[in-house]
Amino acid sequence: MADEIVLKCSTCGKKLKTDTKYIGHRARCPGCGSVIRISKQEDGGTDGVVEQVVQLDELPTRKDGLLKVTKQNNIAVVSFRTSRILDQSNVQQLGEELDEVVDKHKLSKIVINFHNIHYMSSAVMGKLVSLHKKVKGAGGQLKLCNILPNIYEIFEIMRFNKLFDICESEDEAVIAMMKT
Repeated sequence: MADEIVLKCSTCGKKLKTDTKYIGHRARCPGCGSVIRISKQEDGGTDGVVEQVVQLDELPTRKDGLLKVTKQNNIAVVSFRTSRILDQSNVQQLGEELDEVVDKHKLSKIVINFHNIHYMSSAVMGKLVSLHKKVKGAGGQLKLCNILPNIYEIFEIMRFNKLFDICESEDEAVIAMMKT
């Protein structure tokens, strides 16, 4: 388990994440290039830019799994270990692994990061719809992020961009979910 700090650049407002071990160090904001420094205050807190400490836990998944699941506080962040989900056996396995996030790990706030997906079968959409219904039924939320343009086109054609809450980045999705 590692602790991350969510920061906000005081110059451009960009949200950034870093490990707590970097308290006291300086870095440049990737958004505007400003120098950001995180320092300890005498009361044990940190100065102005720290917004939140995030508990990160990687959840156990299948040995041959398609997904990596990280728990950030009470939010499951799901990313893919493969760049292609094309054949029916992979689609079936994907559905089972997504169900495990809700059923086994008891998480109903889920962010799915598509940054690694370059090709996927349209059958994956059916698994996403099933997950969406399951999460909504549990009173939770599902957000998708980092969808490449060629994959997003599938969402548009099927009008799933209207069904799913799609964010540009994982940070944007997680921060929006933390506010609810």
